[in-house]
Amino acid sequence: MNKVATLFLLPILLTACASQTTPMDAPPQPQPVNLQQLDANLASLEARLVDTMYAQNKQLNSNHHSFMAALQQDIRNLNKKISTPAVTPVSSPSPKKTNDTPKDETQDGKLVVGETEEVWLDAVNDSFSARIDTGATTSSLGAKDISEFERDGKPWVRFSMAHEGIDEQLEIETPLVRHVRIRQASADEAERRPVVALTMRLGRLSEKTEFTLADRSQMSYSVLLGREFLKDIAVVDIARKNVQGKPKRPTSTSE
Repeated sequence: MNKVATLFLLPILLTACASQTTPMDAPPQPQPVNLQQLDANLASLEARLVDTMYAQNKQLNSNHHSFMAALQQDIRNLNKKISTPAVTPVSSPSPKKTNDTPKDETQDGKLVVGETEEVWLDAVNDSFSARIDTGATTSSLGAKDISEFERDGKPWVRFSMAHEGIDEQLEIETPLVRHVRIRQASADEAERRPVVALTMRLGRLSEKTEFTLADRSQMSYSVLLGREFLKDIAVVDIARKNVQGKPKRPTSTSE
């Protein structure tokens, strides 16, 4: 009896043990795929790939078209600029700078004088043509009827000057500064001449200037300006004449 029961219960026990060793949450086993389903999946992937490539090509073509259109427009604009002659703008003359050096002065402020200049002598209240002579040491006035005298115990000198266009002589009385000896190339002995100081105006310059008095009736100019006057204040340009212009008559003021 026991042997028969054992044989009967053994298969039931083996089945229970097998069910206990198999986990309840085990993943499902993959189902086998047949050839028809595989072809369908490959066709779907191929279709999606073709759609993606088509979209990318369309975007590239659009970008290329835009780039070429912009490039062609730039080329047309460049050709238009090349074919159109450039117009030079007419600029208004710039204002003269305040630090520009006038043409009648040097950069360091010296007067530029020519071979001849017009000067103004306050003693006769008139202008004269003067010869610029760098070979002469002193300046000179053409004087006639020279006479020395005393006034208030001081030496004075009286003389007359000739002026072009005026018949009568212009008489001048002024203090005597000193005497100098001038040696002429044509004379053996030095000549003693009186020296006077007269206010002379040349261009913007007005100052007391020393002149020797001598008969210059045989000379073309009654006024000669020498090196002592020219040094440190003027530069001579013998190729020019009357650089400083004709002096204006001073305006008299009434008190």
